[in-house]
This record gives sequence, C-alpha cells and structure tokens, in this order.
Amino acid sequence: RIYGNIDAFAYYYVDLLIGTPPQRVSVIVDTGSGVTAFPCRSCKHCGKHIDPNFDFDRSSSGKWTSCGAGCHSTCREGHCGYHQGYTEGSSISGWYFKDMVRLGDAIQRNPAVRVSMGCHQDENRLFYTQKANGIMGIRPPGRGAPTILDELFADKDHIDSKVFSLCLAEWGGRIVVGGYNASYHRGTVQYVPLNAGGYYHVPLTSMVLNGATLGTRYGTAMIDSGTTYTYMSSEAYRSLKGGIESYCRNHGSCGATLRGNCWEAPKGLDKFPDVEVWFNKVKTLWVPKAYLYRKASGSRWCYAFEDDGARANTVLGASWMMHQEIIFDLRTSKVGIVPANCPEFKSRPEHDANLDLTVPTAPPLSAQQQQQLRQSTSQGEAHASAPSTAVSAAAAAQQKPKHNSKEKRSQRQQQQQQQKQTQEQ
Repeated sequence: RIYGNIDAFAYYYVDLLIGTPPQRVSVIVDTGSGVTAFPCRSCKHCGKHIDPNFDFDRSSSGKWTSCGAGCHSTCREGHCGYHQGYTEGSSISGWYFKDMVRLGDAIQRNPAVRVSMGCHQDENRLFYTQKANGIMGIRPPGRGAPTILDELFADKDHIDSKVFSLCLAEWGGRIVVGGYNASYHRGTVQYVPLNAGGYYHVPLTSMVLNGATLGTRYGTAMIDSGTTYTYMSSEAYRSLKGGIESYCRNHGSCGATLRGNCWEAPKGLDKFPDVEVWFNKVKTLWVPKAYLYRKASGSRWCYAFEDDGARANTVLGASWMMHQEIIFDLRTSKVGIVPANCPEFKSRPEHDANLDLTVPTAPPLSAQQQQQLRQSTSQGEAHASAPSTAVSAAAAAQQKPKHNSKEKRSQRQQQQQQQKQTQEQ
C-alpha cells in the first residue's frame, strides 16, 4: 500500500519491514532519486517520525557495508557512507548496510529480499520535520549504486519482469513491482518512449484544452513521484492556467468561484475541462481532480501545478500521476499510461509484529491465461507472469509537514533543470 495525500502530507509514502525480527519504517516513494534511507536509533540528529527509528542492533540479519570494493561511496567513520544534500538546505547522511526488506507492512505478506539501504546518522530541515521516516529512491537502474528496485528485480523467485507501476489516488494508492493491476483500469494502456538516462524522461510535446494548444515550451520532461506538484516553464504555466480560467468564464464559471489560485466548487469539478497531455502522437488526459487538489475535506480546490521559471523544463509530479496507473516497463524502455480507479486508503493500520509473514502462493495460470499473457507481452504490455510484490496506500490525518512543493524542489528538480547543486555519494 501507498499512503499519503497532496494537501495533508505533500508526498506519498510506503511502509517497509526491515530486519529480523521485522521493524516498520515509512519512506517517501521517489522516482527521482536512488537512495533508500531512513533514521537509525544511533542517529545523533534526527527528527521524530511516524515510526520509531530503526534499531540496527536488534536485527540479526543486518550487516554494515564496509569500506572498499563493495562500497560505491566514501568511507565515513569506518563505514561505507552517503551524503545527499538539497539546494534548499536540507540533507541526509549516514552509513550503508544490508538487511532483509519486505515491501509493505505485515498485512501485505510480501517476500523478503536482501537489499542495501542507508541508515541516517544526521538529517536536517525538511527530512528532520517530515512525518515519514525516510525516502525510497527508485530511479531507473544502472546509474551508480544499485537501488532497491535493482535488488527487488533480482528476486526471480517472485518477480519475473522489470516492470513496476504506481497508481495514486487522492489518498494513497498502490505500487506493484513485477507488473501492474489491470483491474483498476478505465481504458486502454497507451505506451510512450522512456529515456531512462538516470531519470524517467518522457517526450512531452504539448498540452491542449478545448482544441487550443497551450504553450509551446515544455523542454525535457521527467516523471517524479517525489515532487508534489507538476512544474513547468512560465509560458506553459500561464497558458495552462489561463486556458482553464478562460474555459470556465465561457462555461458558467464551471459551477465554481475563483479565489486566487483556488476554486470554491461546492458542486464538484464535473464542469471543469480535461487537459489533453500529448506525448508525440499519444494523447492522455489530465483530469480536473488531478490538476486541482482538494484543501482538507472541503469544497476548495487549488492548482496543483506551478511556474518554475522562464527556462524551466517540466517535472511531472505526483499531481500529474494521480488517477492513472503509470507503468514503468524497463524491459522495453516504455511508460504505460492508463486512466485508473486507484485504490484509496485513509487509515494506516497499527503495526502488528505478531502477524504471520508467510508469503501466499499464487495458483498456477490456466492455459487461457498463459495465452493471454503471451499475447499481451508481445504487444508491450507489462503483466507479470509470477506473483508480483505489491504495496498499497493510505494516509492518516497527520499534521502537514513544514514544507510545501515549492520548497521540495530539491535534487530532483535541480537535476532536471541542469542546475544541480546536490551530491549523492
């Protein structure tokens, strides 16, 4: 399960079970970075988060990564260390270790895989104040140290294809590693080319509203679940915002009242227009309940996209991903996009350390299912033929972290703008 909400949290996160016996930690799902790390009990400067800091000494299966050939970074206090800094001033640093990891809490009963992670010894600013414990970086494999995604894909007993998907609802959603969940889909999966040169770049060419093309400058576009809003150039932003407001002026104000960058919409968003998002010749839809986000539980909806400057590229953040299943097919270098009724979770169950963690066995595929699988795979669709590791989403009404999406334009956006001032060691 995935947990989170744009207004209440400003991010989406998943649970991980780490070590033996398992300890639960919460981590932001971030397709724009590669480190999976969270605070440890030994941390000298870490904030108070949803879950207790991970106690390395309690895990019988944990092992520190030593300096030397197996270390992809620098040596820190006798350990293989990492440091990740962000342009707005926040940073995390600590030591790498390897241990057993399960995606999701015990109720998901996913298989355990041995992976490399970071154990914070210091965190500052946004990482210090956020509710989630840490971050799970799942950028494309092959750049720098292996990511948790690389190591999950290596688990051939449970995952047989380099495919994963994210389906974000207003509250929470689901992540599937090894395939996707077609039962959520409200249409046909459309595939666009993926340039995975360290990040998930896609060929965004235009946006269209009511037949009119909105702006011409989108630059290089990347999909980044760790960025709350969708960022674009000033020209694209003005065109999109102006196009929505012009449409509503000519259609009964869309049944709502504009107040600054928000709409009071007591009757809902049914009269707001869809925005066509084009990737070369592939048309997808950005629906009103995604390009606007709800404030609290009321009828006020605010723009979920931002002006990132005259020369900015485009970051397709969580607000663009919402209410679609986004399928990352790393076998064929494609991204699948399909409208979806993503599962929604508003409450996060208490962690029960005594639950049975035995992985359920999937029944064998019938001959008809095997034939359908072969046909769909030959067409570039990313069904998994082995049991997939899945995580879904909810978010309790936690206090909103003391940062907003603008403040979170950290390593991920700066890399996209080629103004990176960050180090990931």
